[in-house]
Amino acid sequence: MINFSFTSIYFPIFILAVILLYYVFPKKHRYLVLLVASLIFYVFMSWKSVFFIAFTTLSIYGLSLLITRNKNKEAQYLLDNKDTLTKEEKKAYKTKNKRIRKTFMILGIVSNIAALAVMKYLNFFIGNVNMVMSWFHSSNKLGLVNIFLPLGISFYTFQAIGYIVDVYWNKFPAEKNILKFSLFLTFFPKVMQGPILRYDDKDLSLYEGHDFDYNNLTAGFVRMAWGYFKKLVIADTLMAYLALVFADVSTISGFEALTTVVVIFIQDYCDFSGYMDIAIGMAMCMGIKLPENFNHPYFAKGIDEYWRRWHMTLGAWFKDYVFIPLSVSKFSLWLGKKSKKLFKNFGKKIPGIFGLIVVWFLTGLWHGASWNYVLWGLYFGVIIIIGIIFEPLVLWTYKKLKINYDCKPLIVWRHIRTLLLLAIGKLFFMANSINDVFFIIGRIFSTYNNSVNPNLSSVPGPVSMALAVFMSIAVLVVDLIQEFHPETSFIDKLNKKPIALRWGLYMGLIIAIIWFGYYGGGLPVFEFGYVQF
Repeated sequence: MINFSFTSIYFPIFILAVILLYYVFPKKHRYLVLLVASLIFYVFMSWKSVFFIAFTTLSIYGLSLLITRNKNKEAQYLLDNKDTLTKEEKKAYKTKNKRIRKTFMILGIVSNIAALAVMKYLNFFIGNVNMVMSWFHSSNKLGLVNIFLPLGISFYTFQAIGYIVDVYWNKFPAEKNILKFSLFLTFFPKVMQGPILRYDDKDLSLYEGHDFDYNNLTAGFVRMAWGYFKKLVIADTLMAYLALVFADVSTISGFEALTTVVVIFIQDYCDFSGYMDIAIGMAMCMGIKLPENFNHPYFAKGIDEYWRRWHMTLGAWFKDYVFIPLSVSKFSLWLGKKSKKLFKNFGKKIPGIFGLIVVWFLTGLWHGASWNYVLWGLYFGVIIIIGIIFEPLVLWTYKKLKINYDCKPLIVWRHIRTLLLLAIGKLFFMANSINDVFFIIGRIFSTYNNSVNPNLSSVPGPVSMALAVFMSIAVLVVDLIQEFHPETSFIDKLNKKPIALRWGLYMGLIIAIIWFGYYGGGLPVFEFGYVQF
């Protein structure tokens, strides 16, 4: 079957056909072109996954509609009987209907979380049960189940849960047109890795047809080309090296271990942000504005700031649908009350700390069915919590010492500290096991020599590696320009340059993608990292 993944040689033909048909069709039907294209994309990528996204679409659509209908029915009944019902009767009627709506919402959430849990975490659960049984020297073991991970299930499940919760919270009424709702969940540029959309995002404009705009088209293609450059020229070259490193970390030297950490920084960023550039660029070609998911995270001065800049829509989702509801829950209010009695002023922070632990545990688990990911999430959660606890003491100390907290030397130190903490976190994220993480860290500080592991010099080779690292400087330059001059996008800045310079850069970008990337036939192609989630 033809592969329609973003890095397939067939995908450029597919997206060009979609853009052409989008502008050929009448404006009011253009969302149907996007829906059909999304379904075709899904079928060719993973036809078995269609059944799972269809279940999510139908269940959330139907239950959300029931919530809105119940709300409308309640409002009409109260209006028709406003003069005959007592205050107690009105309250009882509202309570009964709120309970009904809450049941619909919980049913939608639980059924879809159950599907996600079975497909993604069942074997992880079985493996851990077997591990516990082995501690008690039991010879009985549960067999692993032969299941697959439906394409994009982690992303569209979260998007669907956010939608039904917003309908329950009465942010907007449920969408009556099932085709429009289906497009909201299945829109193919974002289905594999996000960004996670909000239905009430005013900028999204999925459903109204957009007029052809040459600037949007060219800006979209340039954004896509930039994403392919990051992915194919840089990320995949470096991933070839990392795949060999993590296949057997015991053979690497200290220098190679240190190189691995640096390479992870570059590869992880270029892989994920490259996907987002391609997805956002595709949508931009048709006048559709997907939310940005990156804001130059490596310039962050702290771990908390880093996570406000990296995978921004996921962080916002956890904040709005897990952290805030948890913070105002009856348990958190009870916990806060008890904590104040025991710990005085510090007790006020306990409910927030509890919420952060839950959020970061779930964030780690969401990323993958492995204790590596759980520890990765808790690692960042603990760092953020430590920062919250000690921030008043740190600020008080600087004040007493009459040191400006925002002076340049301290800002530089905060940047360096953040990168060092990230280095450990990224090892947890990329390594095959926890033992590999500690082995690499230990090797950095113990074994240095001039020898080069022959396995690591075979693929992709020192020339390709050096080229990929050198090319990453271009990414750094663009991010630096955007970080210090955020008022105008880099593409808009580029559009003001002479046409010869612009098209020279465009052609250079295309040649680099074809010649040095996968299309040149030199290196294997790797799937985007977040597809496995």
